Amino acid sequence: MNVPYISGTAPPPECPLGRYIPPIPDGMAKAWARANLKPGDWILDPFGSNPLVPIELVRAGYPVLVTANNPIQAFLVRILASAPKREDLVAALSDLAVAPKGDERMEPYIRRLYQVNCADCGTIIEADAFLWKKEADQPFAALVDCPNCGAHGEQDLNPEDLERLTDLPPARLHQARALNRIADSEDPLRPQVESALTAYPLRPLIVLQTIINKLDSLDQTPRRRDLLIALVLSAADKGNTLWAYPSPRERPRQIVIPGVYQEKNLWKALEAAIDTWQVLPDPIPVVEYDGGKPEQPVLVLFEGRVRELEPMPTGGTFPGVITTIPRPNQAFWTFSALWTGWIWGQNAVDPIRQVLSRQRYDWNWHTNALMGIFNLLHRLSDYECKTLCLVAELEPMLLLSTLLASDSVGWQLVAYAQSEDDKIAQCHFTSLRNLPEPVPSAQLLTKARQAASDYLDQRGEPAHFDTIHAAIITSLAHGNILAIDTFMENENQFASETGRLLETVFQEDDLLTRVGGGTASVDTGIWWLHAPMNPQPPMIDRLEDIVLQYITSHSQTRAEDLKQTVYEAFPGIYTPSHDDLLNCLESYAKPLDPEARLWQLQESEQPETRQQDINEMRSSLTEIGQTLDYLVKGDDPLLWIDPGEAVPTYSFHILTTAIVKKHMREFLSAAQTPILLIPGGRANLLAYKEERDPVLKAALDRDFVVVKFRLIRDLKANPLISRDLFMEQIRVDPPEYRSSQLALF
Repeated sequence: MNVPYISGTAPPPECPLGRYIPPIPDGMAKAWARANLKPGDWILDPFGSNPLVPIELVRAGYPVLVTANNPIQAFLVRILASAPKREDLVAALSDLAVAPKGDERMEPYIRRLYQVNCADCGTIIEADAFLWKKEADQPFAALVDCPNCGAHGEQDLNPEDLERLTDLPPARLHQARALNRIADSEDPLRPQVESALTAYPLRPLIVLQTIINKLDSLDQTPRRRDLLIALVLSAADKGNTLWAYPSPRERPRQIVIPGVYQEKNLWKALEAAIDTWQVLPDPIPVVEYDGGKPEQPVLVLFEGRVRELEPMPTGGTFPGVITTIPRPNQAFWTFSALWTGWIWGQNAVDPIRQVLSRQRYDWNWHTNALMGIFNLLHRLSDYECKTLCLVAELEPMLLLSTLLASDSVGWQLVAYAQSEDDKIAQCHFTSLRNLPEPVPSAQLLTKARQAASDYLDQRGEPAHFDTIHAAIITSLAHGNILAIDTFMENENQFASETGRLLETVFQEDDLLTRVGGGTASVDTGIWWLHAPMNPQPPMIDRLEDIVLQYITSHSQTRAEDLKQTVYEAFPGIYTPSHDDLLNCLESYAKPLDPEARLWQLQESEQPETRQQDINEMRSSLTEIGQTLDYLVKGDDPLLWIDPGEAVPTYSFHILTTAIVKKHMREFLSAAQTPILLIPGGRANLLAYKEERDPVLKAALDRDFVVVKFRLIRDLKANPLISRDLFMEQIRVDPPEYRSSQLALF
């Protein structure tokens, strides 16, 4: 079932409203389609949650039907597929900029609402954003970039600034319009709309309603109007309070106002949006769904639910289903209802009006929502249909929800891969002709225990909860025994009850042991087998060996080629992380061309050079041992024996790799102090292994001393060498991990 992970050809592109879109790397969907479908096969995307996935497939030569019930998602698909040009977007914004607003034009009117005095030179400038504390009555600072004196960053607001900023146009009409465009006075959802509008500070709300109100009076072509709406959508997202300060890139899921947030300059947001909508170099054709299969690669867009397709496709219509699984996101769906109503009016909100009544999307709700779609797809497809579900922003309950929904309707998970770096699971399903007999919870737990044990045995080292959990549920889904009838009978507890049952596997003391991570809950832990019987060598050691063999046999190594080789050797649930791969590669190779990601084996790592090092270490250790009046014996290990002692004082195990675990059991009884002797180039890799494997670190700290080659060279040259000095020096320079500053991909 485990297959090599498809990594794509480039990171996920920047996209309008991108913080709500599941990030999928370029080329991933296309690569899967070409490996599993025939040229020209019609593909269905029933969610449309990432507009760039169906667009990529059309550009690869496939006709694709996308169903999008959310008007904002449908608009994204349509506009992105049309490949807006910069000059057209600029022209659309110019129409708004010169539109009259009272006695002036719209652009200076809006820009004036963001004016402050530069704290350094005193001139009036335009702020990039204002900083607010939650529940405050006014902002406390501005983010500026002064064109006059170069002042940049955060500055306090003085009384004159605050007086200017609070001198806003009357807000009541704008607030009423923002509310009435979505729900009239008799609408039972009006209180929910009012609550959602609190996510917009007064100034952004006034600016947005002023702009949207002006849309109706602008003399524009339909195309130019759509492009202006696209820019306004980007500004509407920039105008809410869900932009924490300071913060990394955020992906909000709930409308929760941060403790400190940015109120962004919306005219600058409109200008910046011009670049974000230029995603495609050339347009692709978009047509409406009419029930027939297109003869050419086109994007067929249906603005509605899959079950609303008319005429309804029959089984076998789609040889392939490729889709990105959405995740629960109250923020995006609520904002979608607001933006839809503001731009297109109350009637346009009808398809998604119900989202306003749901303030919380839990995993039980999500599982049942997915089941509804999957059940329909199961009826629409035949047994030859191949389905790829991309689960982005991967976390245990999202994957469990997806696999529970698919398992319960008669899909079988036939292939699986995941990436810790991309945070994506690739789930390949086929339809079963008949649902298997349900299993009781006790039998499921037996299979779950076996899956956890098998995974850790094969991995050969401890693992985080997330990956063990994924190994368990993918194994159960592969056997179609994940969904338990008794849990399915209570749809409001289906996912949570299944999740709690599976967590009991981690609470059985005779199966798994927590060896690291947090202790607050099982999902924060690092786990290992309580009584490992015959595990495989650690995965990181096998990875090191494969990397060394590959770069030794190639004069130059492309990082992407090496990654593909590694992914084929460690498929599915075992996909190594980029950090694993980079630390192994950097230990032996040097970058020739960082831009081209070209690497070459270091001269010091040539096999003949390392053999010379081994010979030198043996000779040096023999000489030092004799100088210290030890009897020197053996070769591998080399022993220092104190005359009259039954057990050697030191044993030296000369290694050229950081693959130490396979030697540790046999070395442990060789002497009072077993010493692992490694090249300095292996020290960082060994320290990295200790950092990721608490069991290895504990064993090395307890039973071994790790010494670098260069220390032996220094001690050999030291005329004051003594037994006490040797004992002291071998412990002064243990391996310490330093993370790389290089980008591997």
